[in-house]
Amino acid sequence: MSDPVSTPTPRNPERWKTAALMLTIATTVFASILAALQTDADIRSSTANRDSQYLAIAGSGELQRAGLVGNYEFALLGDLFKDMQVGTVYELTALEQQSRGEDRLAEGTLVLAAAATARAERGRVLSILYSDPRYAPAEADSFPDAQAYLDDLSAPAKDLVSRQNAAADLYQRWSVKSDAYVTVLTVLAVAFFLFGLAQTVQALQLQRFFVLSGLVILIGMLIWTAAILVS
Repeated sequence: MSDPVSTPTPRNPERWKTAALMLTIATTVFASILAALQTDADIRSSTANRDSQYLAIAGSGELQRAGLVGNYEFALLGDLFKDMQVGTVYELTALEQQSRGEDRLAEGTLVLAAAATARAERGRVLSILYSDPRYAPAEADSFPDAQAYLDDLSAPAKDLVSRQNAAADLYQRWSVKSDAYVTVLTVLAVAFFLFGLAQTVQALQLQRFFVLSGLVILIGMLIWTAAILVS
């Protein structure tokens, strides 16, 4: 007796449809994760934008405050120097008048000199450049450290501006990420479409073409998403 002829196992005509179904499920899970990432990026960008606007307003207010304070202090310093000079001039004038025997005029001039000196002394008390040991001159006839005062005065505004720039950069970063996630979701819809076509057509070659094309898109979107995450 001859051996029975073995019959080839019939090919499974549903394998590509099954693959399309499984890939559709995987793509759905991936799209859900991607939507969560996009929402998170959108929230972060909105928060950074809010912080950037708040810090911009705060920095503007601090710059205005520092300008007003600085103008007051340096106007007071200018008046102080003027009174000191006026007092010195009056004292020299009184000495000259005394040398000419004009004692009465000298007495009046000395009164004016004393008033100018008193105003200068009062200005020293009111001026932070003289009352604060950080800026006050080490010697009576030296000048206060105006540069250190300006640096300290502008430090809060500089800090706010620096934080505002950082918040603006953070907003830009998360905004770009959010837009990129939206783009990935849009392209991912093409993969959904291809997997859906693979489950509707009957020709195996078309099923394979649609499944493989959708798989390429899915892998590409996975790589793109990973690049967005690490950026």
